[in-house]
Amino acid sequence: MAAQNTQSATASRATVPGTANDEPVAPQLFTQPSKREYIPDAKRVGDGLQAKELEKARAFFVEGDYASARAEARLVLRDKTASAQARMEAGDLIDRTDIDHGPIAAAVAFVILLGLLLMYFSMNGK
Repeated sequence: MAAQNTQSATASRATVPGTANDEPVAPQLFTQPSKREYIPDAKRVGDGLQAKELEKARAFFVEGDYASARAEARLVLRDKTASAQARMEAGDLIDRTDIDHGPIAAAVAFVILLGLLLMYFSMNGK
């Protein structure tokens, strides 16, 4: 057989993604710079400075009263006069005290599996 030196009838030049095309037609998914610049946690808090608006919330957090700490942080988030740093720190405090859904999901899955096993053995067990 002779080598094919003409274009394929099904794919003309520069229409097949992943080939050595001059200008590929595939969209650039993750090659564009993001719109939001990443700021590491250590830098975004402000070099260890803590917002004065959250002193009560931090005190509740240290005492272990997470519900009161969340309530104080929510008040700071709703406050229109709070600084951006205070709002950011309040959001971080709310994230730290949020309920961990992993153990709850595992318990629900266990109960469902136990129910299925009991149904199986009650119908098929002799």
